[in-house]
Amino acid sequence: MKKRSVKKSVSREGTAAKREAQLRKIAQSYFDGLAKKDLSAVPYAQNATLRAPLNPNGGAEIPIVGRVNILAFLNPLLPNLGKIEVIRHCVEGDWVCSRANVGLVSDPPRALRVVDCFRIERGQIVEQENHYDPRPALAPA
Repeated sequence: MKKRSVKKSVSREGTAAKREAQLRKIAQSYFDGLAKKDLSAVPYAQNATLRAPLNPNGGAEIPIVGRVNILAFLNPLLPNLGKIEVIRHCVEGDWVCSRANVGLVSDPPRALRVVDCFRIERGQIVEQENHYDPRPALAPA
């Protein structure tokens, strides 16, 4: 009897580890897309939301709604990005919070220190919140 409970516990732990790895991989796909300057492989749900400080329609207080609108907001920013360095992903439930340095193409070089959080359901990002101080991106070259 104990063997079964141990086996089930190990099985649950294995399942949880696989789930956590899947969530980390999905969050990483966003940063990989930034680095490649191509976000087409990021698995945004059709009705996903994004809160970002540089949203021209109200900053982080007003979400950008829909995959098409999120990509329309992010794609013009991609040419301004330099080296992307992911520091770590932290997983809690359906959320992944990622700490990264996002380089900016500027002279002198600058970087945004970001913490981006993703809520993931059924393998898709359904909610994203980007947290960073936008001043380095807004400073004159």
